[in-house]
Amino acid sequence: LLRYLNQYMQAYEINTPLRVCHFLAQVAHESKFQPRAENLNYSPQRMREIYGCRGGPSQYDETRDDCRQGRISARNGLWSNSDYYARNPEHLGSLVYANRMGNGDENRGGGYKYRGRGLIQLTGKDNYTDFTSDHNHRFPTNQKNFLEEPDLLMTDLEVAVESACFYW
Repeated sequence: LLRYLNQYMQAYEINTPLRVCHFLAQVAHESKFQPRAENLNYSPQRMREIYGCRGGPSQYDETRDDCRQGRISARNGLWSNSDYYARNPEHLGSLVYANRMGNGDENRGGGYKYRGRGLIQLTGKDNYTDFTSDHNHRFPTNQKNFLEEPDLLMTDLEVAVESACFYW
């Protein structure tokens, strides 16, 4: 890990004591220095709390299993079709990230395919596209396509470190 941190922190100008401290704190908070993929495996109530309410999770009222300031209308299925989304990461990710961050609609599955991964959760097709372009520009002899291989951000420690530096 240290070898990759030293290499990519320099490449991405995380090179002052303050930047290094902030970057390492962010990585420690997000992943404890272990590459991860966003889980998206939630009970019905928890998925509604995390993803269903306008204004975020603080607006979820567990006593009513509903939102104080209203539901996010594009996610009404979290209530009306909870068996389909609860404890099903593919379905839930495809819904909550649909039509955002360059992902297509729910049926295309991009929300799940481009879910958060890495030491800092790189999320969304736009970010995977930008990371691919940046990596290939910086390292022309080591071309990668993270759109085709998004799991590299989780399974390859070097890529996980670089993606965190890129995103940060």
